[in-house]
Amino acid sequence: MYPFFVALHILLSLFLITVVLLQPGKGGDVGAAFGGGGGSTIFGPRGPTNVLQQATTVTAVLFMVTSITLAIYSNRTMLADADVEGELQRLQQDVPHDETPAELPPGDPASVGEQ
Repeated sequence: MYPFFVALHILLSLFLITVVLLQPGKGGDVGAAFGGGGGSTIFGPRGPTNVLQQATTVTAVLFMVTSITLAIYSNRTMLADADVEGELQRLQQDVPHDETPAELPPGDPASVGEQ
């Protein structure tokens, strides 16, 4: 199931890039870039959405769903492979329990206040 979601995610990302690049810009003339005459179309009412805008919305939602699905799969895989108890036992065996703290050397800054 995981390879299916990875393939679907890649296809959706390529389709999303294509659909976004095919859309015409809003007020894309040179005058609009410098503030000339495009203000009313930018903040004005929107017309009916065309097929490219609807395809972008649907593809973006599906892309987000596959992203979340892949994140959940990845998290479950990492948690399934984790052996926390085994790691704790290994760390406890590596550290001797009867260690005494070593004395500080005479030039150590922590021992200066004790003099």
